[in-house]
Amino acid sequence: MLRPGVNTAAVPVRAVALMLALALLPSAGGAVPARATPASLGALDIIALEICYTTVMARYYQPVDPAQLLGGARMGIVAYLTSRGVARPNIPFAPLHADRYRAESEIDREVALAVARYPTRVRTADLVAKTIEGELAALHDPYSVLFRPTAFKQFVGFLDGKPAAGIGAELDVDPQTHAVRIVDVFADAPAETAGLRTGDLITSIDGLPPPATTPGAVAAALRGAPGTTVRLGITRDDAALEPVAVVRRIVTAPDVTGRILRDRIGYVRLRSFGAQSSQQLDAALARLRAAGARAYVVDLRANGGGYRDAAIAVASHFVHGTIVTTQERGGRPVPFAAKAGTPVLDAPLALLVDGDTASAAEIVAGAVQDDKAGTVIGTRTFGKGLVQETYALPDGGAIKLTTARYLTPAGRDIDRVGITPDVVVAQRADAHPGEPGRDDPLDRALELLAGR
Repeated sequence: MLRPGVNTAAVPVRAVALMLALALLPSAGGAVPARATPASLGALDIIALEICYTTVMARYYQPVDPAQLLGGARMGIVAYLTSRGVARPNIPFAPLHADRYRAESEIDREVALAVARYPTRVRTADLVAKTIEGELAALHDPYSVLFRPTAFKQFVGFLDGKPAAGIGAELDVDPQTHAVRIVDVFADAPAETAGLRTGDLITSIDGLPPPATTPGAVAAALRGAPGTTVRLGITRDDAALEPVAVVRRIVTAPDVTGRILRDRIGYVRLRSFGAQSSQQLDAALARLRAAGARAYVVDLRANGGGYRDAAIAVASHFVHGTIVTTQERGGRPVPFAAKAGTPVLDAPLALLVDGDTASAAEIVAGAVQDDKAGTVIGTRTFGKGLVQETYALPDGGAIKLTTARYLTPAGRDIDRVGITPDVVVAQRADAHPGEPGRDDPLDRALELLAGR
């Protein structure tokens, strides 16, 4: 689960002294060759190191030994220099014991030494990044990581929806037959306008077989300039249709889609928890109510999570009272209640989960299960009960750091445990998720809701 973090940093007072000291350090290789551009350590580099170290020491959800971070930083520095062709980097060994302030100063000093001793081997931005990665690696926490600027933009774009010119459909590739299937068609998107449906098979793209390796590869083949046309070969219910012309346009993949299934049961798919998820859920539920839905299946399978606040806003549609409680290091538990003014769904509800249901998605599943607001169906969830915050760095990158653990309304800690469904139903290998008759957990949910 991710919670956006905010941080501010001024140039550390010691930055000026550190840069002056750096200027006086001797270079291991003597004079710098005339054609080489020697590296230099600037104030923004030092600020990045400062943000990482002080943020980890102050905000990480477990106590941190300063010497542990110093050792990790040194490993990162040495690994970087080795990758740059320095056979035996001349960097001091990290002490086994160091207080908070000594460790912080030693990290800055070792980065400065690396720049001064190997000025033509070092790219400062990469050295600083590897130092930060070393500190975070020392935590042995897979969720605490450094995002370089490009990766951070992609990460935020994934959560908040990144526009692209395409057809507006979610695809899946069968791992055995390599058939390309449309899993979902986005509302008002080109695919819907062209008459494509969930369950259709794409057999050709502009007369060529689709690159049936991964859904991403197929999606890339379907993308193109806005306004251009792609012709698709389509098979529906084992019958080949005439080629379908789809005019590409800019489409933002929604977090939420919905449609009516049999017995007037509304099916809602939540892919992630981004900034617009709750508003999209409002719209999807309104459309389904207008279409006569009397019960609902909410599919959280393969949903890896997103923003905590989005999870709370989504869960507020189903649950009264507390949604989740967070526990920071040394702090008191902080409960987060359902959002005031959000009408709670007054209809039978089933939630679908699997081993890829994680983080923010588990908040919703845990709240619904504890409140007995619906029936959770599927297989045990991933088990990520930790909260991450992001902290911006001067270069446009960011640190994602675990800052708290969370508990369900009943006080359950699901980290590395997961949520066991009320009704356990495993998915078969040849399943088509989202298609009745080819999706065992969905079929069980429809059966359970049919009599309500």
